[in-house]
Amino acid sequence: MEQRFERISNALTLPQESRERIRSQLAAYERPSGEVPRRKTTLRSRVSVIAAVAAVMMVLVLSAGAVAVQLFRNDVVVSGEDDIPEPTYHNGAPGGYVISRPSGEPPATLEEMIASARMITEKWDSEESINGGIYGYSQWDTLEVLSSDPALRTRRIGRKDGAEKLEHTAENPTNLLDVLTGNINFDLAWMNDHYDFVPDANMTSRICDKSGNLVIEFFRALYAKKDGTGYIDLSFDYVAQADYFGQAYILEDSYETAYYYTSADGLEYLITMDNGNVWVECRTSHAGISMHGAYLNTSEVEDILDNLSLAIQE
Repeated sequence: MEQRFERISNALTLPQESRERIRSQLAAYERPSGEVPRRKTTLRSRVSVIAAVAAVMMVLVLSAGAVAVQLFRNDVVVSGEDDIPEPTYHNGAPGGYVISRPSGEPPATLEEMIASARMITEKWDSEESINGGIYGYSQWDTLEVLSSDPALRTRRIGRKDGAEKLEHTAENPTNLLDVLTGNINFDLAWMNDHYDFVPDANMTSRICDKSGNLVIEFFRALYAKKDGTGYIDLSFDYVAQADYFGQAYILEDSYETAYYYTSADGLEYLITMDNGNVWVECRTSHAGISMHGAYLNTSEVEDILDNLSLAIQE
């Protein structure tokens, strides 16, 4: 959700870990017909394309006989800072951009990830855990626990102006799918077969304004590799009001591995790896699909992306 940073006139450099932490903090407190070919794109050929189209990628998706245009707004891989275009102005104010680099630190341990992902569940009845969300919807006043059943917990969080946040956690993240709005559709059956979900290390959060209109919806689930050597932290968010501002760049040589991948569902992802860390993102004007993993190889990452059956309603 780094597109929500305030615009700045000079470039801001952030470690990838910081961006992931900011994204999780903001949210936690808060098939096309026919076969779509998979694609890897080499970085150097990609850079020239990016320069020509200003980093906005469009893919035609065929579904039920209709043609839709999917806009991908992933971070842009460049060879050096000289390849970054000058920021544009918006409403008279100078634009800005973010340069993302890895810090070089190894991944957090699985135990640390579990502690973070279970925080909401463990403080389910406490008003200490109600604050947070997207900008403008981070402070909350009231808590009503509707269910504490481990199969599907539900609580309603409100504030004085009538805005509302509805949150769910569950022992099995699959039980959360039925409470989502459908703006982002996906399936966890393959994940549950090939990885171990971490019980109660998940959540959904849906914020609506005082008129009941959707502001943002968020999903998170933590999985561990069956051999105990790594993990996958999935997070999806959907923002009702399209956000076209905010561009991040990564330098080609900053990461051990960096490439674009088009999944079987036709979604374009940027995959980066460094010192055991894996970051995956697919961003559109409304949605953010991200994954932070530890000690996964490229084949494992691509298998996950190809088996989520993801579809975004733009």
